[in-house]
Amino acid sequence: MSPVGALLRDLETTMARGSTDERAVILSRLTDLFLATATDMGEDQVGVFDVVIGRLARAIEMRARIELAERLAPVPNAPSGVVRQLALDEIAVARPVLVASPRLSDHDLVAIAAAKGRDHMLAITERPDLGEPVTDFLILRGGRVVTHAVAANQTARFSRHGMGVLVMRAAQDDALQATLGSRADIPADLAEQLMAAAKSSARRRLEASLEPSLAGAVAGAVERGAEAVSVQAAVGDELGRFGKALADVKALDDAGKLDESVVAQYATSGAVEHAVCGVATLARLTLPATEQIVFGPDRDAVLLVARGMGWSWETTKALIGLRKGDGKSAPVLERARQSFRNLTPMTAQRVLGFLRMRDGAQSDSSAPARP
Repeated sequence: MSPVGALLRDLETTMARGSTDERAVILSRLTDLFLATATDMGEDQVGVFDVVIGRLARAIEMRARIELAERLAPVPNAPSGVVRQLALDEIAVARPVLVASPRLSDHDLVAIAAAKGRDHMLAITERPDLGEPVTDFLILRGGRVVTHAVAANQTARFSRHGMGVLVMRAAQDDALQATLGSRADIPADLAEQLMAAAKSSARRRLEASLEPSLAGAVAGAVERGAEAVSVQAAVGDELGRFGKALADVKALDDAGKLDESVVAQYATSGAVEHAVCGVATLARLTLPATEQIVFGPDRDAVLLVARGMGWSWETTKALIGLRKGDGKSAPVLERARQSFRNLTPMTAQRVLGFLRMRDGAQSDSSAPARP
């Protein structure tokens, strides 16, 4: 008798009189046989196992079903009926196939999500290369937690409508703003809407926690941070001008010797390019954004960044001194010193975090960044 025939005979006996443990043993033997020969099987042969394994899987304990799901999940030609059966099971059983099985189509995934609910939806959000029909459904029916999870899946594909809904929701959801800000597939017009929403909510959130005298400084810093994003295309040219300085600063950073004192020394000695590269690297900002902070029209931006980094007034004063014109005048420095002292570190850190998010320095490989 063939191995399959012998197993079928044992299966009939076990299904009629066997215990749960005996059924689990037969299932394990069937699965072993399938996995050993799966690469050489046609769909007709797989179909035989589909019927037999599916029948047995309905009569075993959860732990055995979990093991079956884990074994079948990565198999390209796993029995499709069994995979769908497992995907509709309890989440502990369903999760391996929902996350990894290539046998589940977009139609299957939508149907499973509709039938089972949030836990199954969250497992689906982990799949690579989710298609637009699935992401559209998850956004529509999944709720906030599922929406965040699918937005964070960098390989997921979104329809124009689905991405529009995400951006619309992000206007009232700071965490979703941050998640979408890391994606590279947002259409340009929707990216502008996202930036406007992020700028508005950040300004509103920060100003609400500030003394009235500092609200204007924060608004200016947020505006400068948003403007810095628009000059990302200039990074190539900037690297040409900053090439040697960036190499020197990177060498110090790689050796663990780049710190506030080095930046202060650069600024005090008038080494402009080195100082800018030092600030950019330590603050995790791009060179264009850092130039805006140090030399742009918003004179308070450098105060916010330095305070957010925990630097001293002396270091901040040296950076202010790099400005042309009235950057070194006594009245300007005194006003800056008072603003610096009145600015709470927590507020400055919030602004710096927002500037990093908008600037994209944490994920932009062309920008100097801390490891």
